[in-house]
Amino acid sequence: MIVYPAIDISKGKIVRLLRGDFSKKKIYKNDLIEQVNIFESNGADHIHVVDLDGALAGKNINEVSINKIIKNTECKVQLGGGIRTLNDIEKWIDIGVHRVIIGTSAITDESLVRNAVKAFPKKISVGLDLYKEHVAIKGWTKVIKEKKADYYFKKFSDLEVESIIYTDISNDGVLQGPNFKSILKYKEMVNVPLIASGGVSSIEDIKKLYSFKVHGVIVGKAIYDNKVKINEIFNIK
Repeated sequence: MIVYPAIDISKGKIVRLLRGDFSKKKIYKNDLIEQVNIFESNGADHIHVVDLDGALAGKNINEVSINKIIKNTECKVQLGGGIRTLNDIEKWIDIGVHRVIIGTSAITDESLVRNAVKAFPKKISVGLDLYKEHVAIKGWTKVIKEKKADYYFKKFSDLEVESIIYTDISNDGVLQGPNFKSILKYKEMVNVPLIASGGVSSIEDIKKLYSFKVHGVIVGKAIYDNKVKINEIFNIK
């Protein structure tokens, strides 16, 4: 299982939100590269990066900061937030992003995912952010109620994306533990690797996800609030 330390960027700084609420944004670090170096020196080989401002705006906002991360780490970077077109995807892959996450546009334009998977094999992940069994898009500001999330998990699994990143919005940033029941449900539903996100609060949570044999877990607030020891989380067995 891969542990992905999270770097959520807003206005060039590392921040965390509470259940996706931008009005409850907390700044943790001004120096992105210092944090990247901390992750890497403690054993990380992957980093999960999100352009939060880009997710809201529908276009990349923190390009300078993201470029700086890519150029200053040996870690494989998976990137999401504001990626809406094939040109966006190609640009980031050319710059050095290991895997691109399509979120909002995967829901509003399913053909983008189909075309992206063909054009960039093994480089495309889909992010499904759920609020009460429904997918939320546009920086979690709009909930899609026409179809339940099950439809999208099956759809993108059938399209053979490289992975699906499942975030439980209600658990995100609150340090109350992941939604283990739903994680297990969606893991068994899809035929592609599942990465779990939202709610990790302890090393025990990570070990439990390891026992579920999920492909990966994203850890953010638990790191920044010192709920887990960073030198332990990358060697879970």
